[in-house]
Amino acid sequence: MGKLRFFRLVYLSSHWIRDRMTPAGLVISGLTAFAGAFGLDTQMNLAHMVFSLGLSLLLVDSFWLRWTRHRPITLRAERRLPEFVTAGEPARYRVRVQNTGKRPLPPLRLAEVLQQPWPAAEALRHRAESLAVNRFDARVGYPAFIDLLRRLRALDVEPFALMPLLPGQQQDVEVVAQPNARGLAIFEHMLILRSGPLGLMQTRQSLHVPVASLPVLPTRQPIRVEPASSLRHLQPGGISLAQRVGDAEEFRSLRDYRPGDPLRAIHWRSYARTGQPVVREYQEEFFARHALVLDTAAPYPFAPSFETAVSIAAWLVAQPHDADALLDLLFVGDRVHRLTMGRGLGKADSLLRILATVQPSPPEGIEPLLATLDRNAPQVSSVIAIFLAWDAPRQKAIERLLARGIRPQVFLIEEHSASQDLADSRLAGVVQRLTASQLDAQVASP
Repeated sequence: MGKLRFFRLVYLSSHWIRDRMTPAGLVISGLTAFAGAFGLDTQMNLAHMVFSLGLSLLLVDSFWLRWTRHRPITLRAERRLPEFVTAGEPARYRVRVQNTGKRPLPPLRLAEVLQQPWPAAEALRHRAESLAVNRFDARVGYPAFIDLLRRLRALDVEPFALMPLLPGQQQDVEVVAQPNARGLAIFEHMLILRSGPLGLMQTRQSLHVPVASLPVLPTRQPIRVEPASSLRHLQPGGISLAQRVGDAEEFRSLRDYRPGDPLRAIHWRSYARTGQPVVREYQEEFFARHALVLDTAAPYPFAPSFETAVSIAAWLVAQPHDADALLDLLFVGDRVHRLTMGRGLGKADSLLRILATVQPSPPEGIEPLLATLDRNAPQVSSVIAIFLAWDAPRQKAIERLLARGIRPQVFLIEEHSASQDLADSRLAGVVQRLTASQLDAQVASP
């Protein structure tokens, strides 16, 4: 915990310096500090002259900015964000800026301020071990800390320049953003960065912009899957589970009203003719339903196997599906979630947004997930399971599916390739062990 607090202090200090100095100012301040250390003895070298020159330049810029601080800049900015972006793919959005003051504005820069979550100590330790190229990096851990900050922030936006603006003038700026990892990027506000006349120092002025969020969808890792079964099963509730609230649209017969029947099911013409309430009965629907099970029992956030599993799930969700079929995504968050797409219940974008923010769950969370799969097995036509481990509960769940006549496809994502084979020969064609290196080779092959 002490290391994490120290890293946070170092990061905030460096961030404070970068916000108040331009890149040129950082170079000049570094040279000034170096010259000051070696120019103590003015008889031995001329480094003290470099120190005096650098210090005077920095002071001129600093005093000018302090003098102009009492003249605030009046701007109005409006973001126009896309619905979502994808991790690893550069994104663009537009910002409309208007000078609401009464005087012309010189060239300025705007900087986005994004919400920065802080990592836990356990996640930092695991991330440092996975990223370390030598034992020194693993012991220090600061590069892993910076990497976790970028991933938790989900998005990076470099400061962007504005042209001079006359009073009342508007300007549309195209901003380039770099999505670092899946997640939800929170835009808190903006900063107006104004440089001094020498371009060494800069001041910050907060610019109020409404808080906005931008989902960063996970990358999509393609894999080879067998064609899903199109076998149709009876769905309790019929088409109401697929298209709308209510019963199926396939009319079957009329019957007498029973307490609890919805009023919209009453056949009003028959009621007017007989004087007795009569309701319509509909036929239950049979259609194909597919289940996608995502194992979230990962040891820590951003574990390589967990991120690979989410990327595979995102690719499967984004694939074209039969318009008459449903796809259920099952995973564990604060509870077991079962989200459905297809036949009017939602599109792939809704499931991808959920996958963008899914987090690891405790190991014991796999039990209720497998129990939910067992309860829904009679209605599903096919099952694709993405597991992070291969223990007794997971094996028994797959065996129960085989006993029901469902041949699932199981993808076991491992940190390192395992040499041992599966104990049960029946699972040889069902379970596929995958690692990140194998998946990369699979994508590269024609």
